[in-house]
Amino acid sequence: MKYKITLLGVIAVFISNPLQLQAQRKNISTVGNQKVVISKRVNDPVQPYSSTIDLNDNHMQLIMAGQNYQTNYGIYAKIAMVESNMGPEYKTLEKIEFELVNYKPTYFIGIDSVNIVTTKALDGITLNIYTRALSDMNTYTLESECLKNIHFEKGSYLHSQRILNPMFPEFDVDGRPILMSDGRVTCKADNGKAFDFEFFYKDGSHVVRKEAYDLEVVNTQRYKNESISALPSKRCWTSYNKIIF
Repeated sequence: MKYKITLLGVIAVFISNPLQLQAQRKNISTVGNQKVVISKRVNDPVQPYSSTIDLNDNHMQLIMAGQNYQTNYGIYAKIAMVESNMGPEYKTLEKIEFELVNYKPTYFIGIDSVNIVTTKALDGITLNIYTRALSDMNTYTLESECLKNIHFEKGSYLHSQRILNPMFPEFDVDGRPILMSDGRVTCKADNGKAFDFEFFYKDGSHVVRKEAYDLEVVNTQRYKNESISALPSKRCWTSYNKIIF
């Protein structure tokens, strides 16, 4: 039996809070005992821009790329599927092994954790891949227990998104992340040896935290009918993988 996955970068359809570090460590899955069925999409306009991954080769294959800290890196996965009890047009995830590969890094970036979030209608999932510079891990594995109720129809998509954690997050006495009023994690700019320039600006002794670009609302006012220029946003952070078997 052959399995294929097609990679394409598109805008995410479901976004969870990217800053729940405690939930990341526990690998929270909202699937539980509920059946999740991901159906195929018809006449998707972005399909012509896709590439193909053949899972029958049973090796790590690229699912998405990222760029942070002037470092380019790829996130690879080895995905195992089994027969679904819904019939031959469906497959069920059994195991996913992730690996992050750094290319010419300034700081080595690793994987803090991966967790699963479902849509409210239980018709889709998102694999949230949390990355962090100076992380101790560059691999992560999701086992069958949190995947057993996820059924993919032939021609459907596996959605993944990469979320960058701050390099030096702060925790309370109980080990929970300390959150700011906008939901972002409180973090330090440096540890005396490395500076987190993705989250902070520094000019001499002047250090300020960067703006939360993804929380900004673009002003609709224009000057002399000029186009609106938006702030920078997340880079190479989401992908859909089309499943063919």
